[in-house]
Amino acid sequence: MRLTVTVVRGLVSILVLGALGCTTGGMPPMLVDAEIPEDAPEIDAPSDGGDGTDAPVERCVTPGSTVGLACDTPGVCDDGCFCDGVEQCVEGSCRAGTAPCVEDDIECTLVECSEAGDQCTVNGRNEMCGDPDMCNGIETCDTHLGCRPASALYCNDETSCTVDSCDPAVGCVFTPRDLDRDGFTDGRCGGEDCDDDPRYGTMIHPGAMEVCTNRRDDNCDGLRDYADLSCLPTNDACASAQTVTGSGTFSGSTRSLVGDYTLGCGPTTGPDAVFKFTLTEPHDVRVTISAAGLGSTAVALRSLAECATGPSLRCNAGTPPTILQRSLPAGDYAILVKTSTAGAFDLTMMITDPTPIPPVDLCDASTEDVSAGGTFIGNFIEVEDQYAVSCHTGGTGFKDAAYKFTITSPKDVTLVATTTASSFMPTTYVSLVRDCATPSTTIQCASGSSAMVRRRGLEPGTYYVLIESSQPDASAWTLNVTITDPIPRVPGDACTTALNITDMTQSVALSGVEFDVGTACGGSSTSYRDAIFYFTLTALSDVTLTTNTGGFHYVAVSTACGTTGSEIRCRSGSGSYVQSFRSLAAGTYYVVVATTASTGSVTASAAVGPPTPIPPNDRCSGAINISTGYSHTDTLTGFEDDARGCTGTGYLDAFYTLNLTARKNVSIIASRPGGGTSPIYLTLRATSCTDPTNLACSSGATPAIDRILDPGLYYLIVEMPVSSAGDFNLRAFVTDP
Repeated sequence: MRLTVTVVRGLVSILVLGALGCTTGGMPPMLVDAEIPEDAPEIDAPSDGGDGTDAPVERCVTPGSTVGLACDTPGVCDDGCFCDGVEQCVEGSCRAGTAPCVEDDIECTLVECSEAGDQCTVNGRNEMCGDPDMCNGIETCDTHLGCRPASALYCNDETSCTVDSCDPAVGCVFTPRDLDRDGFTDGRCGGEDCDDDPRYGTMIHPGAMEVCTNRRDDNCDGLRDYADLSCLPTNDACASAQTVTGSGTFSGSTRSLVGDYTLGCGPTTGPDAVFKFTLTEPHDVRVTISAAGLGSTAVALRSLAECATGPSLRCNAGTPPTILQRSLPAGDYAILVKTSTAGAFDLTMMITDPTPIPPVDLCDASTEDVSAGGTFIGNFIEVEDQYAVSCHTGGTGFKDAAYKFTITSPKDVTLVATTTASSFMPTTYVSLVRDCATPSTTIQCASGSSAMVRRRGLEPGTYYVLIESSQPDASAWTLNVTITDPIPRVPGDACTTALNITDMTQSVALSGVEFDVGTACGGSSTSYRDAIFYFTLTALSDVTLTTNTGGFHYVAVSTACGTTGSEIRCRSGSGSYVQSFRSLAAGTYYVVVATTASTGSVTASAAVGPPTPIPPNDRCSGAINISTGYSHTDTLTGFEDDARGCTGTGYLDAFYTLNLTARKNVSIIASRPGGGTSPIYLTLRATSCTDPTNLACSSGATPAIDRILDPGLYYLIVEMPVSSAGDFNLRAFVTDP
């Protein structure tokens, strides 16, 4: 240690300095107070002032100034300074004292002597203890123990958006997160990298190449896989089908592809994409297509060997398009996806253990029998969309449940069905049919929050019950079945007691009838009553039918009593309502009159006369061929309502056909002569006039349909309301696409 004495403005400081460059450790410091003889005078004791007392000693001005002076008492030698010790008078001469502040053994301390306070102080110098490593903290000097180590730096800024570390040269370092080390900061922390997952290395970042099938946005442009314009699909045909393996979700697109195949459901035009997969043993296979903004979309499952031609094992154009094939045998299969507008989609395939077809999914010998009556509950997750329920016009994609019953003698049958869904109370549809696959065999179809079909005196036979919900996500259904012996019916109250009105008038009191049949165009709820009549023709004849309930009522004419699917016309009117039928074929026709009135009576008559000609295209069988183009003024005056187009029933209709041998662009426009504004309705269908699947609908004063159609047979239905039926201009242009 080095002792330094400093005099400033009459004050003396003595510094004891240790050697520079010490590190942690060393001996504890020792402070030794100055030894002052017991008989030594106080520093401030007065010296002899010549009056017999010592003169006052001036505060330290010049340390050591008294050393060597002659003395006879100690007080004469006092120089007034503390830091150089107490001077002594020895043998008549002033001797220097011993400094009170002495060095210690701690290298990092600094001992200082203060004249102002007459004291010694020991100060630690932290700068004497530091080392080059910032990460182990800043070392300090302890005045008793010497240099001491510090706690390591706590490098944590409490945010997941940085990678925390310590650099010995600078200390804590907080680096913006880049876990995959591709040079781009994680986008969730304000950077540019849209996927910083280190499992994918440096593959995903702005400017990277888009991989079209990994279901990731590789170049961070916000577009994944085929949604990115740099990705173009190549699975345009069965020969180039994309392989999908196992359960999972796969990216697909119809952009840049063309329409090669006809699926049998969904759009008839538009591009299609093909996938393929292989089963080594039987499994259940479910396929769902998720597509937004692609218009109508359909998915079909086929054997790979019949990929191009079909038939499809399953085809669905619901929302979303979904197919389920239970216990699909081992083999190679194709999945075809067709969209009316080209674009990207996701294909999700689930391959699970095989399960048997539930007895409520199909109408066949295995269908669950409810002949004994009772309450039956099921879940829609067990079934698929297999059939068309005639009174549900919402399209495909609605799952249906099927039951059957057999009666050997006439019975009264009541069916009440309800369905449940996650969002709200849905509308339920319940249909009584003879053949599930043929809507025209519908006996009655009813709808409502609690839908009811009631048939009085239903004739012996086997019948099927179909249940659907208005909500595609419906979860469950309940069906109550009551089958009892028939109650005797009054004349005109049931099919078994229908009244003959051939060239005569019959009347039925409303107080004696109840709801049995209803009509397809209305009057099908239990708030109505219906009366049933019939007329018989022995030859082709015209018929004038007059009905009257004293108010509004529905009138249906059918070829099978109580079978709404056999109706040849269904209309409504008030008061005395007159209808004309031309050239009806020989046979028996049933007339159902439905009304909400409960008093008064229902009257009906059928006047039979000679037949008058029917315009050829008033029937589907006489449809006019417009395959090579058409421009003509036609009429609906005198026409009848024969088909349910996009409008439903109650509209007069004319029929046209397109038989295309090659892919063509077809444009059809209708208008009223002279610019009339009454609406015209156009319906385009494939295969047959009665096919419930409409390819295109258009309505208004000048409706138009413009479609690219694949080779095949198509039907056009032109309809008008009865009140405004008349002439119309029809133009059809058939050109190469």
